[in-house]
Amino acid sequence: MRRHGLFLAVAGVLVAGAIRAQDVPPAAKPPEQQVGGLRFYDVTEITIVNVDVAVRDKRGPVLGLTKDDFLIFQDGKPQEITNFAVYTRKSRGVEAQPRPTATPAASPTPQPPSEMPLPRREPRFLALYVDNENIHPLNRNRVIARLVEFIQENLQPPDQAMVASFQKSLKILQSFTSDPDEIADALRALRKYTGGRSDMESTRRDIEEFIHQNSSNPNTLERAMARARSFAREQRNTLIFTVRALQDIMTMMAGLPGKKAIIYVSDGLPMSPGLELFYEIQESYRETGAVSQSREFDATELFRGLVTTAAAANITLYTIDARGLASELGIEAENRAPRSTLAASIARSNYQDSLVYMAEQTGGLAIVNTNDVRPGLEKIATDFETYYSLGYRLVPSGEDRVHRVEVKVKNHPEYQLAYRRTFVEKSLPTRIADRVITGLAFDLEDNPLGIELAVGEPIPASERYWSLPVEIRVPIQKLALVPSGDEYSGSIMVYYAARDDEGKQSDLQRQQHDVRIPQKDYAQAQNKHFTITASLLLEPGKYRISVGVRDVLTNQAGFAAIRKAVRPELR
Repeated sequence: MRRHGLFLAVAGVLVAGAIRAQDVPPAAKPPEQQVGGLRFYDVTEITIVNVDVAVRDKRGPVLGLTKDDFLIFQDGKPQEITNFAVYTRKSRGVEAQPRPTATPAASPTPQPPSEMPLPRREPRFLALYVDNENIHPLNRNRVIARLVEFIQENLQPPDQAMVASFQKSLKILQSFTSDPDEIADALRALRKYTGGRSDMESTRRDIEEFIHQNSSNPNTLERAMARARSFAREQRNTLIFTVRALQDIMTMMAGLPGKKAIIYVSDGLPMSPGLELFYEIQESYRETGAVSQSREFDATELFRGLVTTAAAANITLYTIDARGLASELGIEAENRAPRSTLAASIARSNYQDSLVYMAEQTGGLAIVNTNDVRPGLEKIATDFETYYSLGYRLVPSGEDRVHRVEVKVKNHPEYQLAYRRTFVEKSLPTRIADRVITGLAFDLEDNPLGIELAVGEPIPASERYWSLPVEIRVPIQKLALVPSGDEYSGSIMVYYAARDDEGKQSDLQRQQHDVRIPQKDYAQAQNKHFTITASLLLEPGKYRISVGVRDVLTNQAGFAAIRKAVRPELR
């Protein structure tokens, strides 16, 4: 994940013990003779991997399938389906609280007496991501109008949506909310921004015009190739920032519970930057080796990394090509000279292939080659809410591992299945780190340890950095301790991260602390807190500080976040 150069140092921890550079492994068994604290959380116990599968045929979603109709494989090995549920748009009312409206709320789908009721699901989180650096304003505004309708028709509690945009950097325009009007307002506000694709298209047309005007002169071939390579290099650099911004928002969402998805809107991203220009040179100059020079700019690995990040965050990507329908002959009005048919076709597929790949590999849908995205958005709403949940048992390894997943429907090869092709098994420290990073952007109601976070007033530490005092308080009665001589002892791991309003984000910092309380004082300490004080070194800015605390003996964790300005002019 991109950190934008923000430096975070944790210094001056005063209250307790040793500082470690790396996280300690989670406890493998309950502490013997445990005193106080929460129950032991066994990270090696058998857990359930849930794979959500949307099944479609030519007529739409396929319902009525049973557990016995499915086959599921992990890393090529068949798995027994132990958990099975069917969710539909009509079953939203099982746990959803409808928005105030004159229309009665949808009722749960009736269950036959012989069937178990649907399990309660967690809230679903949907990010609407408009890539202003890679879209024409007219295309964007056409799609935004449909997204507003989509949200107003489909968003209701407990599900939440947010609005984000890429404009040189990632911008959160509206954080997660169940209010469709807030989402609609944030989408409409995007119309005032200038789309960044226009400049890129203008540069490409200039190069195409040079090729068409000079292709009869073989002495201009090298100059044409140099301009194509320069264009491809600049486009690939832009693509790197684009992909990293998408990975940033995925990492932010990784710690959220339940089903998560991103609707990504752009005019497409090049799978191979500059590819259409190399084809144009090959066609115009009859230079058979021109296309081979495009290989050095191939971005396949960037998109594979993006898909891996989505899998790690358990996020489904839905993609929209905002360009709509266009001529394959390359004679659109904005082109000053006709493009070759082959180059025009390559250009279109080059920008669409990435969108299709991102969607297919994460279990989503790609909306391409249409001026009206409403039917596609309706499919997204259906797939997001109508699916089969297949669960199988996994004995965690305690490590971070990527697993391949394959799902089949018996005797129906014609069915189209949408599901995530990989899932990432995460260790407990990684899951806690995800939650801390998510806490930099979104509020988390996850604090069983009851930790309290407070900050003091920043003071100058150097010409560049300020020192921000931080205090973390953990109720002693929530900490697990064990007898050790005439003391009770335990250990906690503290995680810190910071993000400013400009999107600069620190690396995650970890520190371990020993807890020791004389046995004779333990009863009196029950109503007190174990306090950790630290100093965070930060550049001037307005920050959100996110902290997580893990009880090393029980593996229980709590999270908290706070905002603070670190700016000299505010002193």
